[in-house]
Amino acid sequence: MARFRALPAALVSLALLAFSPTAAPAQGAPPRPPVAPGEAGRIITVTGHGSVDATPDEATITLGVQTIRPTAQEAQDQSAAAMDRIVRQIAALGVPRERLRTAAVNLVPVRKPGASSAEVTGYEAVMRLVVTLDDLRLVGRVIDTAVAAGANAVDSLSFGLRDSSAYRARALRMAVQDARATAAAIAGAAGVSTLRLVRIDEIGPVAIARVGVAAPMAAPGGTPVVPGTLPVSVQIRAVYAF
Repeated sequence: MARFRALPAALVSLALLAFSPTAAPAQGAPPRPPVAPGEAGRIITVTGHGSVDATPDEATITLGVQTIRPTAQEAQDQSAAAMDRIVRQIAALGVPRERLRTAAVNLVPVRKPGASSAEVTGYEAVMRLVVTLDDLRLVGRVIDTAVAAGANAVDSLSFGLRDSSAYRARALRMAVQDARATAAAIAGAAGVSTLRLVRIDEIGPVAIARVGVAAPMAAPGGTPVVPGTLPVSVQIRAVYAF
């Protein structure tokens, strides 16, 4: 008859602990919320959103010169001359040179229409200039001046913020208040009277919607520009224990 030897009680206890559902999570598992013993499962997780309308204090304009001529040299020379006039005229408005930046210089052959055609009929030179303005009152004048100096493309106009920290702080306070109100509403509906904040995190980067519009060409009365406002938005996640 086979005989079985009883295992020591200590080994039995260790084996049961290893397979217990309360054992420590595997390496790489997400950390648990820092709740007190006995609070596991007694948590409310909510998100909060905050958004503040900010007044832009910076504008970015992208201007361009596009020239097509029979030879590459002619196309490049004419575009370069026009861009030089544009830069000088914009600087004459009081815009610092360091706020001007060349964004593109391209020279490509222009081929005869037709998918299989290799015949070159001319050359196209393209130059683009990015102008960053701190004085938004100059936006319309810069566009008009550039067009008068030879720009034949106004690719884009956008508004932004040099420093969004103050608006971000206000949006964060609103997001925390929003999360707290949501958690309180859930707790009240469930008959819970007391909540304790155990964790709070910001979700994702701060969202600042940069207004980008295709700028109109110069008009007799000048180019009208309306900066409007920019929403600065944040989102947080909060964990409450009850």
